[in-house]
Amino acid sequence: MALLILTVIFASVVTFIAYILIVRRERFKLREKIGLSGPEPHWFLGNLKEIVERKERLGYDDSNEWFNYLHKKFGETFGIYFGAQMNIVLSNEEDIKEVFIKNFSNFSDRIVPPIFTENKLNASLLQNTYENGWKHTRSAIAPIFATGKMKAMHETINSKIDTFLEILKEKAEGTEKWDIYEDFQGLTLDVIGKCAFAIDSNCQRDRNDVFYVNARKFISNIDIRHSKVISSSFILPELGWLWRMLYKYTGLAAAEIPLVDGLSSVYERRRQGEGADSVDLLKLLLDREDDKTKGMTKQEVIENCFAFLLAGYETTSTAMTYCSYLLSKYPDVQEKLHQEIVELKRSGKKLNYDSIHQMKYLDAVYKETLRYYPPVIHFINRACLNDITIRGQFYPKGSVVTCLPHTVHRNETNWENPDKFDPERFLNTEDPTKDGLKWIPFGVGPRFCVGMRFAEMEFKSTIAKLIDTFELCSFDGEPDLIPDCNGVIMRPKDPVRLELRLRK
Repeated sequence: MALLILTVIFASVVTFIAYILIVRRERFKLREKIGLSGPEPHWFLGNLKEIVERKERLGYDDSNEWFNYLHKKFGETFGIYFGAQMNIVLSNEEDIKEVFIKNFSNFSDRIVPPIFTENKLNASLLQNTYENGWKHTRSAIAPIFATGKMKAMHETINSKIDTFLEILKEKAEGTEKWDIYEDFQGLTLDVIGKCAFAIDSNCQRDRNDVFYVNARKFISNIDIRHSKVISSSFILPELGWLWRMLYKYTGLAAAEIPLVDGLSSVYERRRQGEGADSVDLLKLLLDREDDKTKGMTKQEVIENCFAFLLAGYETTSTAMTYCSYLLSKYPDVQEKLHQEIVELKRSGKKLNYDSIHQMKYLDAVYKETLRYYPPVIHFINRACLNDITIRGQFYPKGSVVTCLPHTVHRNETNWENPDKFDPERFLNTEDPTKDGLKWIPFGVGPRFCVGMRFAEMEFKSTIAKLIDTFELCSFDGEPDLIPDCNGVIMRPKDPVRLELRLRK
């Protein structure tokens, strides 16, 4: 009997492996059938093998540069395999418009690997599908970022920035170098804690704060290099049931649980009246919760707050770190920005919500930073829901269509001298960002980042006050910044150490 059971198990395993190999072989023929080329896929791993080998050889993920190389080699549209999943990668402006905007109904959903469906983000704008209520969630959240509510949050942001500057002054008086990236992360978490949940977290002073520790853990564990379970889920999506079952044992789940539990506790306290006079994301969502047409369930509220915490903290802190680094490397740009601040203050104005949005050079620095180093790299993707032909290109059902901000931003057909950091490009011509297809750090089409204006306000307020307080300089011998792509975020590979000189 035991021998029979072992024989059946062995036969089942062999049959399953044979099935996977046959199906995979057919899928690897799909790219050629639809008229696309791309890097040669490994017979089992697809192009993941080359991606992993590049990481091991370089010591970091250079997807930003590698995809630029692939576009130059294979053209503005090519196919690449992540495991057995074919991704059609676009860089042509018209193709992007047709797929992500005009045919949004057929490309409405982000692709979510099976293992990530077990996290607490399925009801959030990051992961939910059109069929499961994306449009309803979007319409409930979008009004929260209206101008009046943003202004009401601005003073809260300013108070957190003042703490940030105090800490930098203390550190600048010492002799040791430090990583300013960590300070920006503490700042953005404190801002989100207060503006999203009315929590006075202490991430800037306390590196053991639960938000700080677990938010950093969650982002770092998205990287497939840090989890065999997550990397295996990409290689063998056929075993989705197994990966979903094992998710709770991953570093992602370990970081997620205390964050979500904390948000659930805050939710209950706020429902009982705590912080009733506050203007914050959670309060505004709770105010709409009882609206039968526009309200959200407790799960939707908590998961969207969780998404806002993750997305707002890491992307904004990364963008401000890149900006600070670039200003230290380009002192002429930094001086022009400083002079704009000096002129503003000479005119009797203060650095407030209205004035920072009127500063043209600050706006140019903001846009050029996000063009040069867009923090989000692998998140503008859409699942093709049905077979469709667009501009002569066939897109099969089940494929994934994607475009990378870094590739679009470094495309010579979109930008003159794209590898040069030059804020002037946003001053001397008609604003090249207005159509949203050459400058896409916040995404494309109806699923662009709903918190874009909040991120812009926080970025501009922080950088303006930072440059008003300090001159940023590069240390002699400090290595150049290298972007490292962890699957979603393009973040600095190494600590970013700058010399901060207090202005008189």
